[in-house]
Amino acid sequence: MEHSFARRIDSLDDIFEFLTRAGDSMGVPTAVWFSVNLVVEELFTNMVRHDREGSQDISLRINREGDCVKLSLTDFDVDDFDITRVPEVNTAAPLEERRPGGLGLHLVRRMTDDLSYHYENRKRTVTASLKLHE
Repeated sequence: MEHSFARRIDSLDDIFEFLTRAGDSMGVPTAVWFSVNLVVEELFTNMVRHDREGSQDISLRINREGDCVKLSLTDFDVDDFDITRVPEVNTAAPLEERRPGGLGLHLVRRMTDDLSYHYENRKRTVTASLKLHE
């Protein structure tokens, strides 16, 4: 299933409706769907907040491949920014030594079984896979 969403934070309600329909049609367990929603929310909001020059809708594709849910978010007419190269957050560091930001991506990395990035012709695609652990 694939759909495009306006690059606005208030598109999240429509995204969650889309994800619910997709999850129901694919028979994805509720426990996994919580993770899917969180991963998509984090990736989408990062694209909206940090890719301000982008003006086109963001495309979301989701499908089931065997024992995995695979999702891709594609942002158009934006600069290259590879989230897979962002340094890990040191969650063991004392609070006074931490910098703001990065915890959402930290959660995405922990919740996904595979996270990849592709950039070509000002089009950025982030793909994530989550296993259907029941």
